[in-house]
Amino acid sequence: MMWFPFKKRKQELTISLEAKKRIEEESEKLGRPQVLLLKIERDKEGVGSVLVGFTDQSSSDFGSVRFENERVKNLLSSGELQFELGKFYFYPNVDLEWKKTPRENIHKLISNYEFTKDPIYLEEKDFFKLRPILSNCFQREGIKSVYFHRNLCQLEIQNLTETKEERISEEILTYFSSLFESPWKE
Repeated sequence: MMWFPFKKRKQELTISLEAKKRIEEESEKLGRPQVLLLKIERDKEGVGSVLVGFTDQSSSDFGSVRFENERVKNLLSSGELQFELGKFYFYPNVDLEWKKTPRENIHKLISNYEFTKDPIYLEEKDFFKLRPILSNCFQREGIKSVYFHRNLCQLEIQNLTETKEERISEEILTYFSSLFESPWKE
């Protein structure tokens, strides 16, 4: 019997056709191949904004995009880059999926974005340590404890209704769209 090693599906930034055309136009205009350089700039609350600029293509570049560093690459890989009305826009394309667990009051939320590399377990009294968007949501929705690890968020909550599920999902989507580096309050 032959064993094949498990390969994790690689996520790659999706680049719209319009964005690719704009890169080609810039390359022709300058007379040398160009790639997009993607960086993340953070405000004082830690909210990230994607900065997009052109740079000369180097021999180490594969494709149309170069990331500022590996952390930026990991954070932006699940998203989509589009060129609209003369500007580049980054869309995170966050996927969330709720899953039941054997325990009635424990619920899993799986995302294509990473919550944290290291496991985090917090009880209700410690939610103040989290970013305000998460802390406020968890307190408002009556969550008793939370566990984060990689792309998993496990919530302890009594009586999870469809309405609560939608509100929590919206807050998590906003959290990921803000491109924070970690769930910790800084």
